[in-house]
Parts: sequence; C-alpha cells; structure tokens
Amino acid sequence: MDLFRRYGLYLIIVILVVVGLFFYFSGDGFGTDSDSKEKKRQERMASSSDPTQGYESGGENGGGSDGIPDDGATPEFILEKYMEWAEYPPYSRPMSILNHDLAFPFIIETSPDYTIDAKTNEPTGYVCLFQPKTWAVIGNKDMMYVTLECRDKSRNRVKVSIDSHQVFKEWEGQRYGVVSASVNDNGTDGDQTRGDNIHTFSWKPQKADWGQMSLVTDITYGPENLKTTLTSSFFSSPSIPAEFNGVFTDSLQDGSLIVKAVVNVYKKGKYHLEANLKDEKNGEYIAYAVFDGDLVSGSNEVEFTFFGKILRDKDLDGPYIATSFRGHRVNLPIDPEWFNQGAEGLRKIQAAKTTEPDRELVLPYKEEYKTKFYKVESFSNAAWDSSDKQNRIRQIKALQ
Repeated sequence: MDLFRRYGLYLIIVILVVVGLFFYFSGDGFGTDSDSKEKKRQERMASSSDPTQGYESGGENGGGSDGIPDDGATPEFILEKYMEWAEYPPYSRPMSILNHDLAFPFIIETSPDYTIDAKTNEPTGYVCLFQPKTWAVIGNKDMMYVTLECRDKSRNRVKVSIDSHQVFKEWEGQRYGVVSASVNDNGTDGDQTRGDNIHTFSWKPQKADWGQMSLVTDITYGPENLKTTLTSSFFSSPSIPAEFNGVFTDSLQDGSLIVKAVVNVYKKGKYHLEANLKDEKNGEYIAYAVFDGDLVSGSNEVEFTFFGKILRDKDLDGPYIATSFRGHRVNLPIDPEWFNQGAEGLRKIQAAKTTEPDRELVLPYKEEYKTKFYKVESFSNAAWDSSDKQNRIRQIKALQ
C-alpha cells in the first residue's frame, strides 16, 4: 500500500500516456487524420462564400473531401453541410488559429526549395528559403524585404553568393522588368546580422510597379559551388487609395457586436474591408467580419458586424480585441449592375478589358482596438436567416 501511495500517481500518468498513444496511432480522434479533418471543417466554416456550391456535381468542392464520394454528394449531405455553414452570415464568420491566412493576414508562408543538381537531376540535400517579410508592399514609402538562406543536410547554414537578381511585374503570363532591388549581408538596409549567411533583398516600388511581383535570383551555394535559381513572390500597391485612421467605436446592435472604423479615402470606389476579433483575456480568435460597399472621397465610417451567435457559441465575455483591419479598393473593369442588364449587360461584360490589377491595397491598421465589456448573454443566439439562405435551401431540397 505504501508503494502505491508513493508511485500510484506516476502509474496513473503512465497508463494515461499509453492509452493516449494507442488512440493516437489507431487514428480514433487523437492523430493527424483527426487534426486534418478539424482543419478542413474550420476552413469550411470560416469561408465567406457557400462551400457547398459544386457538391452537386462532385466538382472541386467535392472529389472525396469531407467524406464526399467522387461522383457527388447526396442532397441530404449537402443540406446538412449548408445548414451548418449558414448558421452565420457570409459577412461575419467564425475563425480560429487554424485559419492561418485569416489569423496572420500580413504574412506569406513560403515553402523551402529542396534543390536539385542540374547535372544529375537528383536532390542535393540542400534546402533554401527565399522568404518575404510581409505579403505586400503598400505605398511608395514602404519597403519590401526578402531574406535568403541555404542549409545543408545537417541544416547548418552555408555560404551563398548572389550571382544576379531581378524584380519582375507579372501580368497575363508575361514578365516585365521593373526597378531593381539591393541585397546585402552586412547588417544594413534591413539585414539583421552581418555575415550570418542570411542575405536580405530590399526593394521600393515606383508608381508604375503595381500588381503581382517576382524577385528572381541566381545563386552559388555550398562548398561544392552548386548553382540554382530561386523565385519569391509578393504584391505591390504603391498608391494608397485609403487608410484606417485609428478611430474606432463599438456597440451592441440587433444582438450583434458592431465595431465602427473611420477610413480616410483618397480614391472613391467599391471597397472590400476585413477585421478580426479576439478574446481580450487569452487571445483566442473568435470571428472576422467583412465590409463590402462604396466609399466616397474623404472621411468614411464603416461598420464591421460580428454576428451575435458566433459570440454566443464561443461563450466568451468581453471586452474583445478588434485587430488586423485590412482590405482593398476593388478595381475590376466590370460593374456588378451589368449582370442585371440582360443582353446589353452581357455585351458590356464581354467587351470589358483592363490593363490594371484587380485591387489596390488599403493601408492596414495592425494595432489593437479594445471594446467595452459585454456579457456574452447579451448577444443574440439566433441563427442567420435571409432570402438568399431560404432560396439555397429550396434549391438543395429540389435535388431530392
């Protein structure tokens, strides 16, 4: 009995670990398969557009994902998934840390390049990472920094020589050379540490350098003096059409949390704006909200609606943190009204052409705004409803 008192706790811990490992390797909810399914579910729920579109024909949303057979899903399955998604409106969606693109909207996750020997076409064992510091450069005062490093089989950093480099604008499958970048490993111009074999490219856009950009470099690396070409991509938006000025208010309206933001608009037009909401106490991501609408030149107040049922389902009292305010001015050559103009509208759509990218980025607001205190019970627990939702339900039921 004394032995059990002394070692009983450790014995229980060992038993729990063994049981956990059993379930992990058997795939019954603890392993990577379960994690993958949960990530897919979170991505589906965070989508601002109906993720069941295309399920009927086994299209790109089908094909075996979410348990859907390759020949398409049953109407019952489609309705179940749609009703789950449609508890919340398209303009206000739940999110979590698993929605990485939403949680970290200003970061590009670049995959490492596992290099190939050009002579033998075999892997060299080296890996190189060509990583932008942020996903976009916004405004003609902003700088894009891109770091480059290569590592050997033991993942030790190796010497790299930059043979050549060029920045290109990507447009309709073609590349056009633009203003050059500079590069160094001497601890200046954005480079963190002198001589650490991490080279930093710095690039500042000119007015015409608008759109998707590629930085291409030829390098020599490692003691064998191997050569390869690497490419890094980012977006450039040198003219700022609007910016968040840091003025915010919040209130409870119709059972939802409303966060109002003042936007200084320098170029009127249609805007798509987004913001995230987190729990103030533990930083848990709760939701993100979308504003789509016309803004005029000057000061505009836009509303972000964080739907009440999302807050109720998360079961977290306020205050909340609104952050990562971002977006773009829509620069499409097509007016949405044309879709309602019949044959004449179709003619306009078919004739529409543009020589400009489809968006101009708004200067984001990356700091945090703290809301007032709210009891979670003060928000509505009612599911979203609309004529669009009821039409979609009827459409799905008609398949039965």
